[in-house]
Amino acid sequence: MRVWLRDAALVAAFDLGESVRSRKAMVFLLLYVAGAAGAAGFFVEALREIENSLAGALQVAAVDRPGALTSSLMASEEFHRIVRRLVGDEEVARVLVSLPPLALFYGWISLALVPVLVVFTSADAIAGELATGSCRFSLFRIERSAWLAGKLGGQALLMVVGIFVGAAAVWTVGFIEVVAFPAVETARWLLSLSLRSAIYGFAWLGLTLGTSAAVRSVHWARGLALIGLIAGAILGNLLGSSLGEKHLGVLGPTLAQLYPGAHRVDLWRPELVDRAPAMIMLVSLGFSALSLGYWRFSRRDA
Repeated sequence: MRVWLRDAALVAAFDLGESVRSRKAMVFLLLYVAGAAGAAGFFVEALREIENSLAGALQVAAVDRPGALTSSLMASEEFHRIVRRLVGDEEVARVLVSLPPLALFYGWISLALVPVLVVFTSADAIAGELATGSCRFSLFRIERSAWLAGKLGGQALLMVVGIFVGAAAVWTVGFIEVVAFPAVETARWLLSLSLRSAIYGFAWLGLTLGTSAAVRSVHWARGLALIGLIAGAILGNLLGSSLGEKHLGVLGPTLAQLYPGAHRVDLWRPELVDRAPAMIMLVSLGFSALSLGYWRFSRRDA
């Protein structure tokens, strides 16, 4: 086991280093930073326009830096009722309205975008080496399971760094643009929500790498992972809806739990003990999808 762990760690370190040398990591991190900072800038500008519109209606001075009116709005009972209707859970709604606006925004957008970024950046991690045959140099010396685990570790580390760098970019935008910015509280929530986004992204990373291990073509790996992302979203939402329950009974919502998106709401719960089942399920889905890819990978020539 010690040799297996050492081999997996070496592969993970080499994979991450190769991403840096090929500038893949730089492009990946730039995507996270540009996407997060750009989206945060758009969000802040939208808040400024909303607050200035309200200021005009109330005949008070316009604002240059938004934030104060938004915080008051989020603390209102009417906003709480709107959020409760959207998420369908009183406890989660109470948490959401208590968050700093930019932390809430980044938590939402990272859960939405991380699966897409993972599909486009990690689909070639295994299929690329299978296509060129370069994996044979490693597989002559180590077990296939250790090699695959190392690939998972390298790509997971790259994903985690990207999520946290994106959170730092959002915090910087808020520090510059938002008035009365709760810097410490926002940083604390950005850290917490980034960890939850990483766990959610792990489920999609397992699916992407499992697909990458099952085929030899980068195009096929990326295409199948993207189809899995889209089809999973459609089927998961249908099975978890009242329509799925109507036609399949309790089987519909049960099958919907196999879709990672079914666990997003539970990731917002305030207590770790309440979030733990969703987190365990997401990690299990990631390993399960990767195991299916490994089953195919282990039964053919590299």
